[in-house]
Amino acid sequence: MTAVKDHQSFVNQLIGKHLTFFGCEADILEFVFTDDLILHAMGFSRVICNHDILVTTLDYQSWDELDSKNNDEWVNVARFKDRILGGRVLSASINEINDLKIVLDNGGIIECLVSCSYPHYSEEREQWVLFEHTDDHSGRFLTAYNKRMELDPGPDSGE
Repeated sequence: MTAVKDHQSFVNQLIGKHLTFFGCEADILEFVFTDDLILHAMGFSRVICNHDILVTTLDYQSWDELDSKNNDEWVNVARFKDRILGGRVLSASINEINDLKIVLDNGGIIECLVSCSYPHYSEEREQWVLFEHTDDHSGRFLTAYNKRMELDPGPDSGE
């Protein structure tokens, strides 16, 4: 199987899973799906519901300059998370430039877009990571960087 097919096959695990948690870790958006599949969105990412943009990672930059938790990203996640929580994944796809799009059955869409322009391709920056959370840390990780993707098969895979 080619790397591209391996990457899409890994992402396809999301199909049929339900979104059970939506929150923030600093400026990272975190999404937890059934069977402990977790998505961390670090690049430009946004959550859309019924054609309305609810929250983006850029919202983190709008804050009161007193408390870092008082930013629009955290406020909007708290305000709107119930609109997409519980949604079942209908489709999950990666395009040619490694953007990820997840469509939920409740009108929710999660988009993780590669956010580095051409001059920054040489600086490897994680854009998003999808991983299998396991107690023994044996789960696989799919990491999207600026111009490449990497699938870590986990420590016990023999690869």
